[in-house]
Amino acid sequence: MENIECGIVGFGFAFPEGTRDATEISRLSGVPEAVVRDKFGINKVYWPDKEEQTSDLAVAAALDCLKNTGVDPLEIDMVLYFGENHSDYQIYSVGPRVQGAIGAKNAWAYDMEAKCGSCVVALDQAKKYMQTEEGVNTVMLVAGYRNVDVIDYTDQTVTFLYDISCGGAACIVKKGYARRNFLSFAGMSDGRFSDMLLLPNGGTKNPWTKDNIDDDYGRYYRLVDPDLFRSDLAVVTVDNLINMQVKALAKIGKTLEDLDFAVNLHMNVKNHAAVIGRLGLPLEKSFYLCDYGHVGQLDVLIALDQAEKRGLIKEGDLIGLAGMGMGYTWVGGIMRW
Repeated sequence: MENIECGIVGFGFAFPEGTRDATEISRLSGVPEAVVRDKFGINKVYWPDKEEQTSDLAVAAALDCLKNTGVDPLEIDMVLYFGENHSDYQIYSVGPRVQGAIGAKNAWAYDMEAKCGSCVVALDQAKKYMQTEEGVNTVMLVAGYRNVDVIDYTDQTVTFLYDISCGGAACIVKKGYARRNFLSFAGMSDGRFSDMLLLPNGGTKNPWTKDNIDDDYGRYYRLVDPDLFRSDLAVVTVDNLINMQVKALAKIGKTLEDLDFAVNLHMNVKNHAAVIGRLGLPLEKSFYLCDYGHVGQLDVLIALDQAEKRGLIKEGDLIGLAGMGMGYTWVGGIMRW
C-alpha cells in the first residue's frame, strides 16, 4: 500500500456550559474531595442539559471545525463518526445527521466504534481510505459523547468511571497534507473482559419492560466482576498500552526512544504517570485532562489540540497516541507533527 501523507488540518470542539466539579462529585459519591481531585485526577467534568443530545454536540463540533479550518463542506468526501453509540435514540446513526447538518453533500457518512479507542482507529481508517480509494482526499472525523447519563455516583465499584464527561470533537484530515501527519497504527483485543463492564438492561438480552423500567441497577454501567477487574484487567492495561505504542513505532522503524510527546485518554493520576514513565518520557511531555475529564474517545483530539495551543508540541515532534475501549481493546498510533 502506498505510504501517503495524511495530516490533520485543524480541530473543532463543543462543550456544554454545565459542569460538575470535584466538590460536587464528592458530595454525590461520598468519596472525599481530595481523592476525587488528587487520585482520580478530576477538577471538573462537563455536564449537558436535557436538550444537548449526542448528535447535537457532534454537529456543533463539526461546524466549529469548518470555521477553524476554512474548509468548504462540499470538499469533504467522507464523514467518519467515531463517537459513542449512546446517542439520541437507541438505534441511530449520527454520521449521516452530521453530514446533512453541515452541508457536506458530496460526502459518504458512516459510524464506527472501538469504544474509547475509536479516535486512533478512525485516524487509521481515514488514512487507509486515502491510500486505497481514488477520490477520497478530505475526511472529517467527528464524535459526540454524553455517557454521563449512565454513571451511578453511588456505586463505588465504578469509581474509575466518575471522570466521565461530555462534549463533541472533530478534525479535518487531508490527503497530502504534511503537518500533523498520521503515520502508523497497532491494536489488540482480549475477549476475556467482554462482559466485565455492562449496561445491564435495554439490550436484546434484558430489554426494557414495564416491570424493570424503574430498575436503577439496570440503567447504569455496572462492573460485573470486580475481582477479575482488579486481578487481571488492571494488571495488563499499562503493558498493553505500551506494547501497542512499540508495535506502531516498529512499523515506521522507530522505538520508544524516538518519542517526543505522548497523548493518553484521561485515566487516574497513578496510571497516567505509569504510562508516561514506561514510554520513557517526563510528565511534562504529556497533557493531563484534569479540567476536561474523560470525554471518551474524544480525549485524543482534545489533548492534541490543547498541547499544541500551550506550546507543548513543536514542529517535527514524534507523538504517541494511546487509547483503550471496553471489550477490551487497546490501540496505539504515531503522528509526526
